[in-house]
Amino acid sequence: FYSNLESIKHILSYCRPAFEHISSDVDEYHLKHIKKNPFFNEYGEALRIGQFILKRFSYTITKTTQKKIETPPFWIDMPRLFELYFYYQLIKANPGDEKYIHYQFKTYGNHLDFLISKPGYEMVIDTKYKLKYTKSHIHKDIRQVSGYSRLKKVINEMKSKNKDWKDNHILDCLIIYPHLHQPDNDDTKNPPSLLHNFSIENIKRQFDNTDNQITAYHKIFKLGINLSVS
Repeated sequence: FYSNLESIKHILSYCRPAFEHISSDVDEYHLKHIKKNPFFNEYGEALRIGQFILKRFSYTITKTTQKKIETPPFWIDMPRLFELYFYYQLIKANPGDEKYIHYQFKTYGNHLDFLISKPGYEMVIDTKYKLKYTKSHIHKDIRQVSGYSRLKKVINEMKSKNKDWKDNHILDCLIIYPHLHQPDNDDTKNPPSLLHNFSIENIKRQFDNTDNQITAYHKIFKLGINLSVS
């Protein structure tokens, strides 16, 4: 860059007179709503980059001389982290069954959190980082997970793993949510809604408990998992 400094200075000196009669007053509205002249299409990219630069400095040229800049605070995508935590527990608890655990199963623009295709334990699992499920449920989420279970690609995946699977079979749908209860070594003191054994077989067994059934819907269940606090 330094080797080109003189040529850059020459270009700036050449261009500067063109701005001699341009006011230094800045109208922020007009800067944000610049309309490109169709006769000068090649200016479009330069205008776009210029708007980025002005936005970076809050449309105030004096901010370009500041030594310190404000930086947004670091943030964590907790719903995504919660999803990955459950995925880790699921894989760890089911050695040998990885081929039946489909993470982020994609179909027609949809991304299922988890699809379990193990014969006899088929289910769609959706993680929701929402405490409301401790006492209630959210109809929109239930419609979403139920819709996933009706996708033809999902049904075909079930058929590929289980030759006895029929088109009219209804998949179990499970919502996993964060549970605030800290688990006790004595399992009898843990609420039935708290999942602590992540094996596919154990998850399926929990569906028999009415505390884990969303009774207004058919074959829709919910289970809470405890998050580590240390």
